[in-house]
Amino acid sequence: QVTYNVTGFIEKNNDLLFRDLSQAMWAARHALLRSLFPEGDPQKVSLKLPPTAGFQFKSSVATLMKNLYSKNPNYIRCIKPNETKTAMLFTPELVLAQVRYLGLMENVRVRRAGYAFRQLYGSFLERYKMLSARTWPRWAGSDRDGVEVLLAELALPAEELAFGHTKVFIRSPRTLFDLEKRRQERVVQLATLIQKVFRGWRCRTRYQLMRRSQVVISAWFRGHA
Repeated sequence: QVTYNVTGFIEKNNDLLFRDLSQAMWAARHALLRSLFPEGDPQKVSLKLPPTAGFQFKSSVATLMKNLYSKNPNYIRCIKPNETKTAMLFTPELVLAQVRYLGLMENVRVRRAGYAFRQLYGSFLERYKMLSARTWPRWAGSDRDGVEVLLAELALPAEELAFGHTKVFIRSPRTLFDLEKRRQERVVQLATLIQKVFRGWRCRTRYQLMRRSQVVISAWFRGHA
């Protein structure tokens, strides 16, 4: 544990940076030094007192907080699998202790009480439309209608699904894993189909080229004879 004492931090850092020192640093040939002391520019000379270290720190913190508030926070919890940093080695006791400490079990229980997976209709249809002959390769209707047709054809349990205004909800992670497994199998099938069509096209093209060459050679040979 690290403890910080910030009492009187700004008051302790009220030392001023003299103007001539700022001008000297701005006159340096190094580009980084010039950028760190813009107040040393003779064309921007101000009669105001130069900023103190505490004021600069306060301004930097204010700018940082402004940037943080303008973003959408995402929390990523990292779990250390083992003490030796070895690949493919998991220490169950260590992982379990971290899961309990981070409160992940409560998050899982809350998720399973509702819907563990939610996604926009357009993104869901784009990822899984290959699983249905009615939605692949193109779906002419709305995204929601396409998702409903796709899931109806996959015959998933009705209690596992819910349809919102803009998103589809899936209750159990097992259902999502089943969708991913079917998608992986379908991707392999489509890749095999593409390879088969390409090989057939290449063989036909090569055969037609050889046939045309044979016809030309035969014609020239008969003409010579």
